[in-house]
Amino acid sequence: MKVSLIIPAYNEEKRLPAFLNTVLTYERQHADQIHEVIIVDDGSTDTTSQQVQKRINGSQPVKLLTLSQNRGKGGAIQAGIEAATGDVVVFTDADGATPITELPKMITALQSADVAVGNRWMSGAHVHKSTTLRHFAGWVYKTYMSLFGLGEIDTMCGFKGYKLSIARDLFSNLLEKRWLFDTEVAYKAVRRKYVIKNFPIEWESKPGSKLDSFTLLKSGFQILPLISKIKKHEEKTF
Repeated sequence: MKVSLIIPAYNEEKRLPAFLNTVLTYERQHADQIHEVIIVDDGSTDTTSQQVQKRINGSQPVKLLTLSQNRGKGGAIQAGIEAATGDVVVFTDADGATPITELPKMITALQSADVAVGNRWMSGAHVHKSTTLRHFAGWVYKTYMSLFGLGEIDTMCGFKGYKLSIARDLFSNLLEKRWLFDTEVAYKAVRRKYVIKNFPIEWESKPGSKLDSFTLLKSGFQILPLISKIKKHEEKTF
């Protein structure tokens, strides 16, 4: 199974370098697991791209895509998927909240599923340094998502994988390219009856997150209108 690992990054000059070092070290030690690493600089205004270029050498399969304008996390991942050449695509956050050592779990899950999602709520998951407020916000979000049949999916977790053809289907024509793109993609996957596998992961809350608890809760008010838009779009398309 050829894995295209996508790392979206926006103004991540401080957090990405350390995580990228661990990814590149892991790739050298487990070249059979990673077909390519695609870093998508989502229109950063800092030195994110330069930090990546310092760490790239010709002996490793690393691509740097630099977007001229900020598209949002969903838009960045969409660009990475378009550039991918593997059998499956896996995206993970630039802060390294999910360590690259969790990749074997993802590969195993994708052997029997169309979509695989790292889950911080399942038995066996280990969550570190999460604040009480963030934990509460996550619980509220999860409870609310259950109203749309997505309660078992950790939609906001930044560690997900797809068969390449499935990813290109789900990420084409995104209606929401920023924080709620995960919700849109998950909802479309459920509606289209793709096989989804959840698995517990190791996860650590990192300082400097752009998605704070307030933003997470505020995003909840945008879900119902988004779901309605998706339904209308799906009915026209299928």
